[in-house]
Amino acid sequence: MPYVLGIHVGATATSAAIARRQGGTWGAATPVPLSSTGHTVPTVLCRVQDGSFVAGEPASRQELTHHEWVVRGFTRQVGDDAPLLVGSEFVTAQALVAAVVEWVADTVAQQLGHPAEHITVAHSAAWGPFRSHLVRQALAGLGLRDLTLVPEPVAVALDYASKQQVADQETVAVANVGGTGFDATVLRRRAPGFDVLGSSLDSGHPSGQDLDDELFSHLRAEFSAQLDALDPADQTHRAALSGLRADCVRAKEALSYHPGTTVRVDVPGLRTDFAMSRSRYEQLVRTHLERVPELLLQAVQSAAVSPEDLSALVLAGGTMRVPLAKQLVAERLERTPQVDTAPELVAARGAAVSAVGVLSSVSDQAASVAETSVLMRVEGPGGLDVIDGEPERDDPVRPPVQVEPMYLEPPDEDRKRLFKILKLSAAALLIIGGLVLTVVQGVGGDQPTSPMTSQQR
Repeated sequence: MPYVLGIHVGATATSAAIARRQGGTWGAATPVPLSSTGHTVPTVLCRVQDGSFVAGEPASRQELTHHEWVVRGFTRQVGDDAPLLVGSEFVTAQALVAAVVEWVADTVAQQLGHPAEHITVAHSAAWGPFRSHLVRQALAGLGLRDLTLVPEPVAVALDYASKQQVADQETVAVANVGGTGFDATVLRRRAPGFDVLGSSLDSGHPSGQDLDDELFSHLRAEFSAQLDALDPADQTHRAALSGLRADCVRAKEALSYHPGTTVRVDVPGLRTDFAMSRSRYEQLVRTHLERVPELLLQAVQSAAVSPEDLSALVLAGGTMRVPLAKQLVAERLERTPQVDTAPELVAARGAAVSAVGVLSSVSDQAASVAETSVLMRVEGPGGLDVIDGEPERDDPVRPPVQVEPMYLEPPDEDRKRLFKILKLSAAALLIIGGLVLTVVQGVGGDQPTSPMTSQQR
């Protein structure tokens, strides 16, 4: 069954969604799992011996033992002059982004049995035309040319508009807390898409990693004696710390749904379960989440609109599942924000919606050309064809055009003769003057001067 593919390459996580075509209509965008454990995979690449890349969880598992071949956090370095060292070779960040897109496209094609008809990639709101152009070039180098790039906030707004009615010219604000930063954008609806008002507000904080750090630091304080004794240079100890941090991420996600959870602490010399309540977790991360409404308000004001002018506030990113984030935004902007049940997947779904729009636009243009061609007169060997039931007829004979010659006034012979006499007279005067000057100088030269003074004479 034909389908289009939407890919969201986030700073720390990558996701995908598809929309299937059933007859002449497209179905809703739905997420597609990229691993056996869930829909998202880490935005991590590992270079293998043949020069290709593996991504996601297989790449993450290689980080402890072959960290020099593993790279992450490259989406924010697209366009930088300095490439990244992966193994023994330097690779540009845009080439790494293209490798992730290729890996996702191949993974989905293997699941569904054939490639997508069109691919749309949702990227960071901080990218401008230059960075997007570099990624397009890198994708073209891999043979991926039939695709579209859209900023992440536009993809989020498209996903929201596919479920809720957004009238033309209405404004929507999108705030996203990603793994390594925050961005907020105000957009205006202009069907079939959205226009960005002003520029996106981009900040390194708050981020999902900030919240992970708070929970990890809390555990380090609780078990400082055992954790401080670990040697980061020891591979076993390093693996234990990495596993503990990964369990902190899992606990953070669980606290978005449940009032409490446990964190598994399994390190050399300590094996226990640490209970964590949502209220305690929200106390730890409150200072970070309080920045969300303030930055969102700055983005709204910079776009020359007020919160009352917005038709919707949409919060995206897995961190936005925390109930406190929604509460703080509602209190500060006096508007109830919209948060999807899976806010980490909305950008990928919106990218799939964009891909449907691209193919629909192409189909509409083709249909318009076909409809217009029916009304065109086609001239063939047998003369003119009948058009829309009109009888065939010959063109009327065009009458000859009578063109009268333009009248030109004959030249004036007297004026021409007078002008010639004047030129000859002027030439004669110049010759006479030259002869007179020559004679005068000759006469003056016959009287030599003496160097003697009057006294000597």
